[in-house]
Amino acid sequence: MITQLLKGLLALCVACSLTVVGASTAGATSAERAAARQSTSTATERAGACTAQWRALRKAKRAEDRGDQRLTNARKAQRRADTRHEKRAASKRVTKAKRIESRTDRQLKKARKAWRTCREGQTGGGTGTGGGTTGGSTNPLQPACDAGLPQAICDAFAQLPMPGGSGGASPIQALCDAGLPQQICDAASAPPGAGGASPIQPLCDAGLPQQVCDAAKGGSAPSPTAVCAALPIPVLCPGVAVPFGSRAHVA
Repeated sequence: MITQLLKGLLALCVACSLTVVGASTAGATSAERAAARQSTSTATERAGACTAQWRALRKAKRAEDRGDQRLTNARKAQRRADTRHEKRAASKRVTKAKRIESRTDRQLKKARKAWRTCREGQTGGGTGTGGGTTGGSTNPLQPACDAGLPQAICDAFAQLPMPGGSGGASPIQALCDAGLPQQICDAASAPPGAGGASPIQPLCDAGLPQQVCDAAKGGSAPSPTAVCAALPIPVLCPGVAVPFGSRAHVA
C-alpha cells in the first residue's frame, strides 16, 4: 500500500511539473508573438501614408526569399540524383525553380520601386528613381544602396535630423577609411539623440550593425570583420567589391 501511495505522489509531482513547464512555454511564446506584432505595428506606423506599399514590399520580399530557397533545394536534389530518371526530374525542378525565382525577383523590384516612389512623394519629391529624398534633394547615401546596401538604411538616412553631421571629427572614421560609406561617418559626428541615443541609431534600426551605432555615441569602434559578420558591405567586406565612394576609395 505504501508503494502504491508513493507511485501516486510521484505521478502527481510529474503532472504538476509538466503543467508548470507548459505554462512557462506558452507564456514565452505569447511574449514573442506580442513583440513581433509590436515590431510590425511600429514599422507600419513609420510607413505612414505608404503603408500599403510597405506591406506589398514585405510580402514580395518573403516571396523572393521562398523562391531563392526553392531554387537552392532543387539544386541540392539535382546534385544528389543518381539514376537517369532522377536526374531528369531534378533538372525539371531546377528549371521551374529558376522561373519562379525570376518572377519573384521582378515582383520585388516592382514593389521596391513603388515604395521608393511613395516615400519620395511624402518627403517632397525627388528624382523618382534614386529613392530616399529630403526636401526635393537626392539622398546622398542612395548610391550605396544602389550598389548593394539595404534600401531601408538609405530610407532611414533620409529621415535623420542631421544627416550631414556637425562637421567635426567622426568617432567611426576608421570604418569609412576601410570602406564604409563616408556619409554614415559624417552623420555620426552629429550630437547624440534623445536620451543620449546614437545620432545614427535609425540606421541600425533599419539594418546597419548595432556596433557601428554604439561606437558613434562613444563606444569603441568595431573592426571591419565584426561589421561584415553582421552585414556584408561592399568595399568594407572582402569579396563584395563595389565602390561606395568613401574617402579611402574615391580617386
